[in-house]
Amino acid sequence: MPEQPEAVLAATPRPKRKGGGFKFMFVVLVILALGGVIVYLLSLMNSKMFFLEQADGKLYVKQGVLFVTGSEPYNPAESKDAWLYEPIDAPEDYKNAAPRQFGDLASLHQEFGRILIKQAQELVFADDDAKYNLGKAHLRRLRALPGLTGQQHDLVKALRADLDYIEAKRAYLGVERILEAARSKFVEAKTYGTGRFSDAEKWIGKIDSLLVSIRATKAGKLPPSVEIIPPVPPAEPKTVEPTPPPAIDDSAETNPVTPSLAPRRNEGI
Repeated sequence: MPEQPEAVLAATPRPKRKGGGFKFMFVVLVILALGGVIVYLLSLMNSKMFFLEQADGKLYVKQGVLFVTGSEPYNPAESKDAWLYEPIDAPEDYKNAAPRQFGDLASLHQEFGRILIKQAQELVFADDDAKYNLGKAHLRRLRALPGLTGQQHDLVKALRADLDYIEAKRAYLGVERILEAARSKFVEAKTYGTGRFSDAEKWIGKIDSLLVSIRATKAGKLPPSVEIIPPVPPAEPKTVEPTPPPAIDDSAETNPVTPSLAPRRNEGI
């Protein structure tokens, strides 16, 4: 009985395709290469990003690393500028918040400057010396921080002017404290000293006069014994005209007298 054609076809093995494994490996390599390119591009983009990140109550300036994610503390090209990016106290809007990223350093400078200005506006008017000194440090940083806007520069200039007023007032009040300390030392020297310095009483009187003037000025009026005399401008030097030399009579030179050679009549020959 002849075999059926269907059975013959079913029994015939299918020929294997040549190069199937190579094509599969090639596709895998292409996919891996494309994935590597994508990872590299994402890493390159991340390395050019800048961040303001809060940690442990401090705000840090960071720069992305050459990886898909991650960052490290920002190190400027010039090491002398590293102090500009030191951590500061984190503001309320940054606490418990995700890091904020910026596409360029100028944008980060403006946001970092905004935070520094806001904190300086509170710190420089504080009575506590530590806060006051921190506000002064913020203003020094703002003066050197590049990339601020014109409005931010105006705010910094206004704060600097207010700080100059506070510094001048502190210096004025400091003079009174210095004089009081000096007076107490002169009193100690006069009371318990060996007598080597006999002019302690005079120095106490000078300091008392200065303290009276300072305290009266603080009260809004000068003491009666103090009279402010405006400075007298220096007198202009007088121009001394040179004395003319005495006139010389040159008539004798123009009309010389020639002695006569003839004998006189009353003289004998």
